Amino acid sequence: MLISIVSVVLQQLRQFSYWHGKLFGVLLTLFMASDAAATEPNTSAINIVYYPGAPRQEYSTDLLQLALSYPCQHYFQLQASNLDLPKGRAFDLMNAGQGIDVMFGSASLERIKQYRAVPFPIMRGLMGLRVALVSKEGKNKLQHLYSLSALAKLRVGQFTTWSDTEILRANNFNVETGSDVDGLYQMLALRRIDYFPRSVLEVQQNQQQYAQLQLEIDPHILLYYPTAVYFYVAKDNTALADTLLCGLEQAQKDGQLDSLFNQYYGGLLQQLQIDKRRIFKLQNPLLPDNVPLQRPELWYPLLLSK
Repeated sequence: MLISIVSVVLQQLRQFSYWHGKLFGVLLTLFMASDAAATEPNTSAINIVYYPGAPRQEYSTDLLQLALSYPCQHYFQLQASNLDLPKGRAFDLMNAGQGIDVMFGSASLERIKQYRAVPFPIMRGLMGLRVALVSKEGKNKLQHLYSLSALAKLRVGQFTTWSDTEILRANNFNVETGSDVDGLYQMLALRRIDYFPRSVLEVQQNQQQYAQLQLEIDPHILLYYPTAVYFYVAKDNTALADTLLCGLEQAQKDGQLDSLFNQYYGGLLQQLQIDKRRIFKLQNPLLPDNVPLQRPELWYPLLLSK
């Protein structure tokens, strides 16, 4: 009799343990699922991010795609707007939420007031590193220049409304301006200006674009002033700005940003031999306070000692 009672009790305990284990497992699964849902981005509603122009493969669009691929708080999908507009007009449409959601451009006090900047230097500061285009006859004109004051006396060409013009004048350079970009290259070929500084990331393309003028890339010097290129979104678009910054920070930490940058510009910088040139540093009175100069990992190494 006693043995029968004990047997029944053990059977009940085994059934209780089995179902208790099942219940615990279900509750644990639900808890883990809810916790995961709280940390994963919401992909149920896809937000389209439109960039200006037609579909294309270039550094800025590939970097946007990379930044938006990381698991951040919001989920966005990149798409071309097919709106080919002047840059100023495209910025205005972006701020009004009319067909364009993201732009990129130099960091300036005016832009930061008007739009929401993503404070991450996407070009690693190299838009402020300038190499001189010179005429065919003036290839070695800068060879023996070793002082900033001597360089400042030469005639430097710039477009009237570019920020470079104000920066160069603030550093007492002899600036000759033109209201037509094509005309500046013509002025250089005709030796009405001595040199035309272009970003190290653009100078080879500029030279090829005006190949008929037989312009040369000066092999001796570089001008440098601190600057940054940012992504910009509409002033009220905090979700996209936060997502881009989140993605850019992750891409920098895992090395994907450096890999993409080197894919586009590594060979070009080697060809220009920028580490073998004399560098003249200028002051930039237009530099906004939010440019993260105190973070060396965001800048090209050559610029850190300048």
